[in-house]
Amino acid sequence: MPRAIAHALLLFALILVETVTGALRMRLPDYDVDSWRRVLMRSTPEWVLEEFQDVRVMSVNENGGQLPKQGAARIEIDNFGRKTVFGSTPTDALYAINAYLRTECLSQISWSNSTFSNSGCRKQANDVINFESKQFRYFGNMCTFSYSFVWWQWPEWERFIDWIALNGFNAVLMPLGQEAIWRDVFLALGVKRDELDEYFTSQAYLAWHRMGNLKGYGGGLSDAQMLNDLNLAKRIIDRLLELGITPILPTFAGFVPDQLETLFPTSKFNRLPCWNHFSRETSCLLSVSPFDPLFQKIATSFLRTQKKMFGDVTSLYSADPFNEIVPKDSSKFDAAFVKQTAQAIYGGCRKVDKNCVWVLQSWTFTYDKWPAWAIKSFLTAIPVGNLLILDLYAEVTPAWQMTSNFYGHNWIWCMLHNFGGSRELRGNLQKLDKSFQLALLNSESNLIGAGLTMEAIDQNYVIYQFMVDRMWSPTPIPLNRWLKSYSESRYSAEFKVSEKFWNLLAATFYNQPDQQNRFHVFLYQRPGFGKKIEYWFDVEETFKQIEALIPSLIHVLGEHPLFREDLNDVMRAVTQFALGNDAILTLSEAYLLEDKAQMGVSCENLMVLFTKLEQYSNRGLGEWIDSAKSIAPTGTERQTFPMMATDILTVWGPNAQNLDYAHREWSGLISGYYGRRWQYFCDWILEHDVFNHTEFAGAVFADVERPFSIL
Repeated sequence: MPRAIAHALLLFALILVETVTGALRMRLPDYDVDSWRRVLMRSTPEWVLEEFQDVRVMSVNENGGQLPKQGAARIEIDNFGRKTVFGSTPTDALYAINAYLRTECLSQISWSNSTFSNSGCRKQANDVINFESKQFRYFGNMCTFSYSFVWWQWPEWERFIDWIALNGFNAVLMPLGQEAIWRDVFLALGVKRDELDEYFTSQAYLAWHRMGNLKGYGGGLSDAQMLNDLNLAKRIIDRLLELGITPILPTFAGFVPDQLETLFPTSKFNRLPCWNHFSRETSCLLSVSPFDPLFQKIATSFLRTQKKMFGDVTSLYSADPFNEIVPKDSSKFDAAFVKQTAQAIYGGCRKVDKNCVWVLQSWTFTYDKWPAWAIKSFLTAIPVGNLLILDLYAEVTPAWQMTSNFYGHNWIWCMLHNFGGSRELRGNLQKLDKSFQLALLNSESNLIGAGLTMEAIDQNYVIYQFMVDRMWSPTPIPLNRWLKSYSESRYSAEFKVSEKFWNLLAATFYNQPDQQNRFHVFLYQRPGFGKKIEYWFDVEETFKQIEALIPSLIHVLGEHPLFREDLNDVMRAVTQFALGNDAILTLSEAYLLEDKAQMGVSCENLMVLFTKLEQYSNRGLGEWIDSAKSIAPTGTERQTFPMMATDILTVWGPNAQNLDYAHREWSGLISGYYGRRWQYFCDWILEHDVFNHTEFAGAVFADVERPFSIL
């Protein structure tokens, strides 16, 4: 097919989808049509650009200045194998190129490492490959900015933005840098600078400060750190815009420093409930009443300052006024209150940007089980077309099914999957495929996109790559064929043994039943009796098959970095099972039999296995702590940032409020923290004839957990 005709067909397809109802009219960033080239130059070897010499991206003007109602790209291959890529935007074209690299060129660009074929792509001629998605491909979870991105500087962000572009995302949550703006807004309202240290949290906890859960925890932020974040945010936003990716910036949700209650004595405020047992000093934020004029004053001041800092770069704004803090015991939690709250947030945004679209997480409704009347009152307060809802945990708790498709509002189907950054191998590829297809078939036309909303990256990469590809496929994906392609791209080689390896993982670890969705390995929790690891497959047979495959895998793949990552993940799972269901079970039996000699032997075996387990780590705690130190601009923060870095992965709170929620299977933690805690447990039960869990919990917190978190 001639290229001109192919391009015309793409344009015609884009015109056709203009008639699709439900899609938002969103202006496109003024992107650079050649930005795709720089992504490939940064991310791939030279042969990739030689393979894709002819890439044609529609300009902003050709798109009518509006975000296309549908993602669209195609690769046309002529009789001589020459490729022409057509894309409606840079990220559409980049997804097509990246998909081709994975399926035909034995190459993969992942979060941690990339691998590329040494021999280029398979020979292919006279073919046309089409790619199609919904209007929005969304990326972001507020928690990821604390659990994964918190210590990142520009090199890490630049690489990650390239990954985002190569996977076709066109809308990205961007809360970074807002603290400097809020500082200026609150200072102008009369709050003293030192009082803001009681309001802002330290760097690691900003996600929960931004969602109205925490204040002051960790000691606040220096002006220097706020400026660092602001400058980094500007750089990130500039790169996103260059690629045609819309940043989603914050708008005012109501949270303010306590001092405003004194500074504005005639205004009305609400005291939010404390989050997750944190004290009033570090939680229970003050919120301006949505009925009070001060709400609009602060909203407009913030948004105008933000626009001055970043430019007029978006019409998408995020705000979540009740993240896990629904005031159920307040008389103000009624239909009028939730309706007015929604109207106040949207109204404040619209005063500065008449095209404002408020981006809201559905987590608020499902986590706290809002009554149907409250959800309806909240959502119907906003005109349809001005609210975009992220169905944050749709693969498990699809809020769209509980809310009549969000009462007509546009929404995005999101996969959360991971909480806190835990590395356990888990997920369900087939269920993901079916769940998304169910939404496509049964939702109304207001489903306008799909997204990734994991709380942390660097785990279970196969799940996320599958979901990205599913976003770009209007029909279910044949899993066996996809796994073959994934295996080949992952290791840049066609080996039957690696394909067999991934099919085995897909049938076991990645075939997780619904009831196991919050699966955790108890070894990384505070020690105690009566626990064991319960997988959802035949463990003995599965591990036997893995053991049989490993020699052949090592023979053909050797030290390939992505293979080593995957092998380490699997070997940790194998070792964890032996540690928990053999060594610890034997210890428990010896304790019940009061056999202290066997208890001692079991404890020694336990520590040996923890040491072995640590050898299969893919990352170390030291790297995380060094990163925290490296970004700290002041002497005080060079001391506090490393402590916060350790705290958030371990006790996560002054009284272990979120103990082990964000646990990591990293060297330095496995034997140095989790293993040490189990050694303490061993010593405790050897010294105490009766095990008192409450007494032990207090002792292990004081002697092991808290001291480790302030190293």
